[in-house]
Amino acid sequence: MQTSRSKQAERTRQAILDTARRLFAERGFDATSLQVIADDMGVRKANVYYYFKTKGAILTALLTSVTAPMAALIDSLAAIEDPGQRKRLLAKGFASQTVRSYRESGSMNLGDPGLFREPEAAAVLEDLGNRALRILFGDNPTPDQRAAFWLVFDLAPALRRLDDLSDEQLRDTVEGLLLRVVGEA
Repeated sequence: MQTSRSKQAERTRQAILDTARRLFAERGFDATSLQVIADDMGVRKANVYYYFKTKGAILTALLTSVTAPMAALIDSLAAIEDPGQRKRLLAKGFASQTVRSYRESGSMNLGDPGLFREPEAAAVLEDLGNRALRILFGDNPTPDQRAAFWLVFDLAPALRRLDDLSDEQLRDTVEGLLLRVVGEA
């Protein structure tokens, strides 16, 4: 059973993550420091530092909530032999996960160059992207396939402009886009 102290610690940790996600989306990764996060929350920087020693550690925690379900989806698709079925299931799962993540916690710009200067975050994103690329197109995707894939890897700018759609409409739109990109629509 969790004590009230441990519950409060988890709430504080989550508040830091929520604030950082919002600020990373609004200001960009580079323009958001631990001090900026603390100031926005109305706490001392030491409070943020207690939970996360670096901004990179915050980023890694934020990315895990997005990348872990996607990695599990990719792992589950590796056993499916039919490439068309793999592509359809990946598009459906990617669309569902993307919309869920966007609706629950806002968009984080995965194309932000600052993210890729954080080695751990860059490695996680690069690995996830390359695994999905192989699931979609095999070991030797064409330049057109690679370009199309990386264009849709970060849908944050599009999602922000489609905020008026219902979850179902947004999922269908994202799924359709992905299927067109992979040549299944």
